[in-house]
Amino acid sequence: MRLVLDAMGGDHAPEAPVRGALLFAREHPEHEVVLVGAPARLDACLAREGGAPRNVHPYPATEVVEMEEDAFAAIRRKKDSSLRVGFELVRRGEAQALVSAGHSGAVMAGALLLLGRLPGVERPAIATLLPTLKGPGHCLLLDSGANVECRPVHLAQWAVLGAAYMRALLGIERPRVAVLSNGEEPSKGTALTREAAALLRRSELRFTGYVEGRSLFSGDVEVVVTDGFTGNVVLKTTEGAAAGVMGLLRSAIDRGGLPLKLGALLLRPIFAGLKTRLDYAEVGGAPLLGIEGVGIVAHGRSSPRAIQQALVAALRNAEVGLRAELTRCIAQAASWLPVRQCGGTRGWRGLSGQPEGSRR
Repeated sequence: MRLVLDAMGGDHAPEAPVRGALLFAREHPEHEVVLVGAPARLDACLAREGGAPRNVHPYPATEVVEMEEDAFAAIRRKKDSSLRVGFELVRRGEAQALVSAGHSGAVMAGALLLLGRLPGVERPAIATLLPTLKGPGHCLLLDSGANVECRPVHLAQWAVLGAAYMRALLGIERPRVAVLSNGEEPSKGTALTREAAALLRRSELRFTGYVEGRSLFSGDVEVVVTDGFTGNVVLKTTEGAAAGVMGLLRSAIDRGGLPLKLGALLLRPIFAGLKTRLDYAEVGGAPLLGIEGVGIVAHGRSSPRAIQQALVAALRNAEVGLRAELTRCIAQAASWLPVRQCGGTRGWRGLSGQPEGSRR
């Protein structure tokens, strides 16, 4: 399997992507990583790490999509950007997946413009795995950042894609599906959530209704759908809360004197396990579900470990043949799912709220 890594994407590029690629390559010598980026900078990073192993291949790209740029305009204009070049490799069949910690809107734009959508899918979504207290141990939240302005059919399509993903990747035969809302009663929510719920009640999915934010981690459901604005706020709040809780715990132990420090030492394995479950670096990245191919969006602050895990996620997504399963499930849902697939990307709005082709 050959994976493409956008070596110029992320807050710590290209150092973190290069080191993450090397970590992955050493653990998976049977697979290859293509590092796309500025040749001189890649060569310097690889030299500092002792050179590239046989399964890591630098690939030149002279431009970078910056975070402040309009996503679609940048992908169209910067034809030699690391993101566009990487997606071109996937489109031509020279690689099976792409990973980037860069501009998430540009990752979405590149996937739509160069790979396209699966048949019957109007909008791809970013799908993020969250840890849960019981059940299979994970809940899939989508969309977590790709689409701000949504219609009910989009949430319904994401429910189908999310259920198929959990079945294919985690082996959950009948995942429970819910719509995120501000209460569990059917009268709560917005016009978007109420209409999406009405659609899902007619489906063959295991739809359980509304859930509140607290249920994301309970293990009561395996798939939760919402619009990208809400999903991204939930995701960032979760990251901040996890970091805050761990910080408060460390502070309390430091102030507690010797008895508490000794107790903390005994509980150190438990704390380490908790940190691992809450650390986004262990998940690595989130797949774009609904595109013709495999694209993984990694955290902008990704460490080498996070990049390594994002490549692992890309490998797993590519190996299971996810496209066929997603396409089959969307086709099966045609009896209850109204589909109005527009050509191209017209009307798409990402987290910036900028429509296709607009400039900031």
